Amino acid sequence: MNPTRALLRVVAFALLLTALFSTASGQIEAKNWGKNTSGASLAFYEGPRQKSAQGTILTYNLIGKGFPAEVAYTLWQWKPDNEPKAVMQGVSFDKRGVLVCSGRQGFCKGDGPDDPINIKTTAVLGEPKRMAVVSPDGKIASFAEAIPFPIEASDKNCKLSVVRMDALAETVVARGSGFTPNESLTVTTQSNDEGATTKNNAGPEGDWTSVIIGAPKGQSKGKTSISVTGQSCKVAVSFAWGVGSNHPM
Repeated sequence: MNPTRALLRVVAFALLLTALFSTASGQIEAKNWGKNTSGASLAFYEGPRQKSAQGTILTYNLIGKGFPAEVAYTLWQWKPDNEPKAVMQGVSFDKRGVLVCSGRQGFCKGDGPDDPINIKTTAVLGEPKRMAVVSPDGKIASFAEAIPFPIEASDKNCKLSVVRMDALAETVVARGSGFTPNESLTVTTQSNDEGATTKNNAGPEGDWTSVIIGAPKGQSKGKTSISVTGQSCKVAVSFAWGVGSNHPM
């Protein structure tokens, strides 16, 4: 299946930034983001990338499974530095599981029946693209995340990645995996001339997550490095933050 072959309509992320409506019962808060309904799943399907003067143009479709038919769902987006927003009403899935505007009464309309909803955007290093499809009453929901240009490193079975929490990467989420379950970890961070070393523990699945504020007070830009050392591996990443760090790739 290649849903991009039948793409007729483009919904740019610039358009998606404007919420077309809101529902009190189906409102999604950041703290509830990612809590999938049992049996439902949602994933990004990426089409070919194109180079442009504004950065790499990314094209996505959303593919869903486990969503009951005949429901007019709501499409949501969550960008760094913002709260989740409802961006389109009346979406549904075709027989292939592609998110579409069916054109039927009570559903959104595109350029034809079951018109796939295409998302075109650019991205900066470590920026997450996060979308959700939710029923009007909020009882059916699933979430998708894509990081087109990840900040990541690996060593043996261990992996470390960093995701922007804000546009300038002054706050990030560091995610580690592949460590020995519950083992002691040494975490070292360095942002410009400020550094720290702390002890942490991996989770029961060998994972580790932490929010890291990398911008020293009074400084507008710089570089942060993060390393995590376990019993059998050491992983480290570095990234620029602050002014000038958010150019599209």
